Amino acid sequence: MKKYKTNTGVYAESQLAVVVWKNPKSKTSKKSRSLETMTSDNSVYPMAFPIELLGENPSWARARLVKDDETFFMLIFEATKSAPLIVPLPVAESTLGWDNFYIATEYEV
Repeated sequence: MKKYKTNTGVYAESQLAVVVWKNPKSKTSKKSRSLETMTSDNSVYPMAFPIELLGENPSWARARLVKDDETFFMLIFEATKSAPLIVPLPVAESTLGWDNFYIATEYEV
């Protein structure tokens, strides 16, 4: 099991998540990706956050935490930027095939 150290503590892979939503432009542009996520100026990889900090941030109050692959596939088509999915890294790896993430060392709530 991978562990990541940040200024707020040491986190197991399952304690970190990416925030994902459907790209509304994907309906009108064939070149648009179907999903969007947050990235950093420091990396092209999806940015991961401690799940506990996402829950404390008012910006993500409408976000839904998915716990498994089945739930991800049931909810992803409803996810929007204002009501995204919080996807733990193991679920992002198994459902989206993502295996590289940007783990910031500092977070602000």
